[in-house]
Amino acid sequence: MSGPGLRRGNRDFSQRLRVAGLILVGLLVLAGCASEDGLPGGGGSTEAPDLPDLTDCPAPTGQPAVGEQTLPELSLACLDEDGGVLTIGQAPGVAMVLNLWASWCGPCREELPYFDELSAAADPGQLLVAGVVTRDSPGLAAELAVDLGIGFPSGVDENGDLYVDQGLRGLPGTFFVNADGSIAHAELAPITSYDDLLALVQDHLGVTV
Repeated sequence: MSGPGLRRGNRDFSQRLRVAGLILVGLLVLAGCASEDGLPGGGGSTEAPDLPDLTDCPAPTGQPAVGEQTLPELSLACLDEDGGVLTIGQAPGVAMVLNLWASWCGPCREELPYFDELSAAADPGQLLVAGVVTRDSPGLAAELAVDLGIGFPSGVDENGDLYVDQGLRGLPGTFFVNADGSIAHAELAPITSYDDLLALVQDHLGVTV
């Protein structure tokens, strides 16, 4: 009598162990799908961010850039609720100031209003001003744009393709581009005043705003 009872008890105990083991495996699998920030799959929210209403990105000219140093040709989605594309690496047709920025860049927060002021003051027939959101998400960049009240156009370069191509090691960075697409000057340090920005435009692009 005692023998069968013990065997039956062992079987019940083994079944309970197997069930517990399956539960533990399931929990481990779920834990493995979570990223370091605790979000499933590590991808964060998949909801489309609310984008600000910025100035439209300049239309592409379709003309190849010429010169010793040029930017790579990239088509970047505009950080704008109306969509559009910012194309760089072509001949813009007029002088152009291109500022690389991101929400994680402290000095960018200080200098972005200068570029917005320049964009508002410049004659688009003489000077274009645009930004490139670099290694940042559209959502975070949009929040910063709204917080600062900036409206000049920017494209989003989440992978930092331009940043890598130019061998940059940090932000901010600003490229002063001639009408033919050649790089007149690269300012790879923070611009500390609007007057300094105007002086750079005058010195390297020959444009007075």
